[in-house]
Amino acid sequence: TTEIETRVRNLKFPVAVKIDSPDIPHKTEAGGVVLNVADIKTLASALSSIRETVHKRRPDAKLDGFIVQEMRSGLAEVLLGYRVDPHVGPTIAVGVGGVLAEIYRDVVVALAPVSIDAAHALIGKVRGFAPIRGYRNLPAGDIKALAQVIAAWSSLAAIPQSRIVEAELNPIVVGIAGKGVAAVDALIVRAA
Repeated sequence: TTEIETRVRNLKFPVAVKIDSPDIPHKTEAGGVVLNVADIKTLASALSSIRETVHKRRPDAKLDGFIVQEMRSGLAEVLLGYRVDPHVGPTIAVGVGGVLAEIYRDVVVALAPVSIDAAHALIGKVRGFAPIRGYRNLPAGDIKALAQVIAAWSSLAAIPQSRIVEAELNPIVVGIAGKGVAAVDALIVRAA
């Protein structure tokens, strides 16, 4: 048994492989992500490929290792962000997530924290979420679970003397109604 096999023996393939580095907040841009890795042999190749690519693109970055996780699929990907704006205070942003987040910029923003009802209202304002709301008889997504996550994430604003100035879950994968949601990547920025 190889070291890789020993460490991932309980994973179900396919998996996602990501670089783990405090210097690389956006892993995809640095070549630090490989998706749909089918087996152990491909995993070994993906690890090597990521290491080489990241080293070429970001030779200055400290690499702590890799994150290997089971692939998640769903009906939509959501971006959920929290930020402490110096002028208005804590805000929450909800929008189309994954690699499409920066292309579509379909995001709504509110003061944080928000209630579950307010989270439902935010979900209703994002045009790109029409499919998970059951548009034209498409399968409905688990809007209830998504609203709960939005409200909970926005509660970062209620932490007394928090050093968190920015935090993002992207993507959150939305399952069909009743099947929940799963955050598959996160970024937290603390004040110095």
